[in-house]
Amino acid sequence: MEFILNNRKYSILNHELYINYLMVDSYFKQFSKYDYDIHFDFLDAILEKEKVEFDDILEGTRELEELIDREEINFLPTGVVIDQNVNEKFKITYQTLEFDDVNVGEAIPLLICLTSLVNARPVVSLYQIDDELQNFLKKFRKYEG
Repeated sequence: MEFILNNRKYSILNHELYINYLMVDSYFKQFSKYDYDIHFDFLDAILEKEKVEFDDILEGTRELEELIDREEINFLPTGVVIDQNVNEKFKITYQTLEFDDVNVGEAIPLLICLTSLVNARPVVSLYQIDDELQNFLKKFRKYEG
């Protein structure tokens, strides 16, 4: 999948995007600071399996591709700005929220979390979104290291 944001072209392999959604789903179920009703229906089939095969990921990826093609899912909230720092890390800004030194591998999951929280009902405050995303990055970086 390719997308243009702030006149810059980015790309991610569709199966990587699918895996990122799995990671974010797991985060919201196990580690989020607050309780949200955030659920990705297209993940239900793989999450119900006792044993996941590579073909299951490919099938889920195809379903995600269809949702993207029909514009039923989007991981970029309107108004998000992504800048690349000199150190090759990203600065992601949304309204008054700012996340500096975001690694390449953190950017897409962070954007999925951000979009999920922005679209959540009942509405989540910017303060709570910031708090939740800081927690997400902390947990994600703990897993990386």
